Amino acid sequence: MINKYYFGLSNQTLWPLCHNVFHKPIFDKSFWDGYKHSNKLFAKAVLDEVNGKKAFVWFQDYHLALAPRMVKRSKTLKKKIVSAHFWHIPWPSWDTFMKCPWAGEILDGLVANDLIGFHLKRYCVNFLASVERALGAQVDYKKSTVKYDDRTILVGPFPISIDFDSIDRAAKKASVKREIKHIRSPNYIPYKFIGVGVDRLDYTKGIPERLRAIDRFLEKYPEYQNNFVYIEAGAPSRRRIPAYMKLGEEITELVEKINWKYQRGYWKPIMYIEGKLEYNKLLALYRTANVCIVSSLQDGMNLVAKEFVAANVDCNGALVLSRFAGATEELEGAIIINPYDIEGFADAIKNALEMGDKERRKKMENFRDVVRKNNVYKWLGDFISEAAKTVS
Repeated sequence: MINKYYFGLSNQTLWPLCHNVFHKPIFDKSFWDGYKHSNKLFAKAVLDEVNGKKAFVWFQDYHLALAPRMVKRSKTLKKKIVSAHFWHIPWPSWDTFMKCPWAGEILDGLVANDLIGFHLKRYCVNFLASVERALGAQVDYKKSTVKYDDRTILVGPFPISIDFDSIDRAAKKASVKREIKHIRSPNYIPYKFIGVGVDRLDYTKGIPERLRAIDRFLEKYPEYQNNFVYIEAGAPSRRRIPAYMKLGEEITELVEKINWKYQRGYWKPIMYIEGKLEYNKLLALYRTANVCIVSSLQDGMNLVAKEFVAANVDCNGALVLSRFAGATEELEGAIIINPYDIEGFADAIKNALEMGDKERRKKMENFRDVVRKNNVYKWLGDFISEAAKTVS
C-alpha cells in the first residue's frame, strides 16, 4: 500500500502536478485507491487520539488531503474540532490542477479544514480559483476566504522558516572552525573560490541546469579554471521512482563529463558528494563558500537558502537564487536567476564571485535580519494564532 499511497499518488501524481516542471503526472486509479485507503488510516488514528474531546488538529502536506473531510464526517466525532492544513508545496493554477481526475475530491477534503495555509500569496490565489471553479464555492479573494457547506474557511500565506538561532550558534562552534580549516587546506580545496549547493536529489531542484551553467561559466570565463570548485551535496530521494533513478544517472554523467572536460592536474571543478553531509561539515561549507547556488525549477520555499544565511555568520557569502523558489519573496537582494537561462545563470555566478566585500556584507546582514525575525517559531505562532480565530 505504501507504494500506491506514498511513491504512487503522493509523489508521482500530486508532486509533479503541483510543481509543474515538465514531468508528466501519472493518474493511476490504483494509486488513488491506495491514497484513499491510507488517508482513512490517518483519519482513524486522529479520531482515536481525539477520543470525543475538543481538539485542534493540524494536518500536514499533500499526503493527507482527504483526511480532514474523513475526520469531520466521522460518526464517532462527538465534539467539534478545529482543523487546519499546511500545504508545503506550491499550488498550481486551477487549469493545471484540474487535470487531476480526482481534483474535486481532493479540494473537498481540504475545505473541510477551518484554515488552509500555503507559503505564498500566489499559491493561495491559485487555490481559491481551483475551489471556485471545481466546487462552485463562494470565494472572497480580498478576504481570502471560501464559503462552502455553510462554513467559512480561511486561506492564508505562512512562509515557513528555520530555527535561525540554533544554526547561528552551531555555525560559531570551534568544531566548525576546524572543519573550515580542513576544507581550505592544501590537501583538500586549496583554491580561491568555492561554491556550494545542498539538495535532495529531485528534478524540481534544477541540479542538471546548475551543472550546465557551471560548465558555461568556466567556458565563458576561463580565468576561473583551476581557481573555482563547486561542491554539490545531493541526498538520494525516492529511489523506487524511475524519474528519480534517471535523474541520479544524469547528474553523475554530467559531473563526470564536466570534470573530464576541464580537469587540470589535481583540480576538478565539481566535487559531487552523494549523501547527507555531517552537520559540522555542512555548516563549515556554508560559512566558507563564496557563493551558495539554489536553482530550483519550482519550489514552495527552499530552506537551504535560509540555512545558508543563518550559517553565514561572517557575512562573506553571496546567494544565487532561482526566481522560482518561494524564498525569493523574503530574500530581496539575492542574485536572482532563471535556471533555464544557462547564459544568464553563468553570468550570475561570475557576478556573485566578483561582488565587492561591502556589498556582499550588507546584503548578507539584511538577509540574516529577515530570517532571524521570520524564524520557524514565528511561522508556528502565526499559523496557530490564525487557526484560533476560526473558533466560534
